[in-house]
Amino acid sequence: MNKIILKHLHLAFLAVFACVTAVAQTAVEKPNILWIVSEDNSPFIGAYGDQAATTPNIDALAARGILYENAYCTAPVCAPSRFTLITGVYPPSFGTENMRSEYPVPGFIKFFPRYLREAGYYTSNNAKKITIQ
Repeated sequence: MNKIILKHLHLAFLAVFACVTAVAQTAVEKPNILWIVSEDNSPFIGAYGDQAATTPNIDALAARGILYENAYCTAPVCAPSRFTLITGVYPPSFGTENMRSEYPVPGFIKFFPRYLREAGYYTSNNAKKITIQ
């Protein structure tokens, strides 16, 4: 009787182990994302070679992450550029190319942090506030 119980326990353990292993192998680990937006500063940081700039923390992040060397802006001022970053939409498409425009964002437009939240990430915007009307 004990051999039969041990045999069944052994088979149950193998079945559970196989299921857990299969689930663990299919689970994809999400990368950590740190999105920092800095505006109106041009390339005046050490990571871009500015000898007068003292920016050790930004330089360290650039050395370990992605440093964009050929980047373009969708607008010459910050607010329309931020609109593009957060929505992926070209500012003139919604009339937001002017500084401080107050056009409402249509409901079908999702801001980038919402996509991140829907993918299971925690997002925060402690410095800039965006109001959806």
